[in-house]
Amino acid sequence: MENFISYLQFVKTCLEDNFARFKSIHIVLGNESCDIDSSISAIILGYFLHFQKPSKIPTNSLIIPVQNVCKESFPFRTDTCYLYKEIGLPLDLLVYKDQLSFETLMKTKNVTTSLVDHHVLTESQKILESTVIQIIDHRPLDVNASWNENKVDLIIEQVGSCATLIADQIISTADGLLFREIGYLLYATIIFDTQSLSPETKRAKELDFKIAEYLETNYNFPDRRENLYKKIWKAHNDVSHLTPKQILTKDCKVVKKVPVPGLPMLAEDFLNLDGAYEAIRLFAIDNNVPLLVIMGIDTTEVVRRDIAIFFTTDGEKLMDKLLEMLCNCQQVKGYDFQFKEINTEFEDIKCFRQENVTLSRKQIIPIILDAVEL
Repeated sequence: MENFISYLQFVKTCLEDNFARFKSIHIVLGNESCDIDSSISAIILGYFLHFQKPSKIPTNSLIIPVQNVCKESFPFRTDTCYLYKEIGLPLDLLVYKDQLSFETLMKTKNVTTSLVDHHVLTESQKILESTVIQIIDHRPLDVNASWNENKVDLIIEQVGSCATLIADQIISTADGLLFREIGYLLYATIIFDTQSLSPETKRAKELDFKIAEYLETNYNFPDRRENLYKKIWKAHNDVSHLTPKQILTKDCKVVKKVPVPGLPMLAEDFLNLDGAYEAIRLFAIDNNVPLLVIMGIDTTEVVRRDIAIFFTTDGEKLMDKLLEMLCNCQQVKGYDFQFKEINTEFEDIKCFRQENVTLSRKQIIPIILDAVEL
């Protein structure tokens, strides 16, 4: 743990006191939802690369793992904060995206980049595209992604958690860098992303089981899988101190300028919160978007999922197109969400119960992308 904390302290000190001496930097960047998987995968890959730089990263590069969210909104990631507190990792040691200017770095430094838990950059971060030399991701390959495999080392495998792929890299090449606290972060992420490796959800793949069992055997964690999942899920759901707008931003992915907030409750229940509708409307105005796709989940007794689509007048055609594709994608994508419409009091919100709970935001995002681009 001491080496890991020392590494993060080293990065912060270099950024604050002697950044000018580094001609080359390497950015490790998760996706913009900055959920458990992205946050933890980024810092652990950064730590790994600090000690085991591949040939495509200049030898004297400063390796900077970046939390792809502003510092002030990171505490909304209550589950990630819980895990960092568990291992005694101060949040001030993390580097947040508003503490760096990618534009300035591109002008003043030799920049290389690793992407984790995503493989398509958002418009605001496309400036880094030419610097990408490594991608580690577990989502389906985006048909619009066209990376040069001679330049970019690609590890894209549809496992349950990106942390599984990060752990596999470390175990297979430098397992001496692993220690209990890092192992716990990786293990907890895998357990959370796969809902405690539950066969019913069909999220866990063979490699997820293999890596989880390796970590269990080597570190003998005190909590059983189900108990650990429940603890993290409880922290994830702790939104008692958050406003409806903050709940929307807590776990929000953006697909071609379409925000896709993931809620720790059913969207139907969120709509009943005081101020929720106004928060949705203002969220759309603040982000200048005609459509929001809000995904809810509740696992209190059994897993339940639903989806709510907010649309403005400008977004009505896109909403119709998206609904048609979501409800008729079984032949094209092989997904049958089994949506059943739920009546709401809002004319500009369509809400649907998702009876096939094995499918998640990971499967819906490519369909949103197709709807936007058609």
